[in-house]
Amino acid sequence: MSQDWINRWNERYSNSDFAYGEFPNEYLRKQLTKLTPGKILFPAEGEGRNAVFAAGLGWEVSAFDISGEGQEKAEQLARKNQVSIDYQVGEIQTLGYFDEEFDAIALIYAHFPAAIKSQIH
Repeated sequence: MSQDWINRWNERYSNSDFAYGEFPNEYLRKQLTKLTPGKILFPAEGEGRNAVFAAGLGWEVSAFDISGEGQEKAEQLARKNQVSIDYQVGEIQTLGYFDEEFDAIALIYAHFPAAIKSQIH
């Protein structure tokens, strides 16, 4: 992944406000409340609003993003909501999630460069 792409997201998440707010995506909220909590993965999770919501419902949450700024804000939001999430900074190809099993994967407005999209879709 290019450093420019990483810098773009770090810059977007560097403000004190949450770029997409602190509440989960409405579609995700409706769907997760219908499911029995288990193990869930949030690729390209940004500032953590969806991961934190899932953790609050009892899901075992793994999340990742290329943005260290996003990770900091996600962990801040998790502390505020008194939940625990496992949030890593890195790229999908190198984090080792391909070897794990999940009950659900939540891909909400994820932005990947074209070369990576062809590998994961």
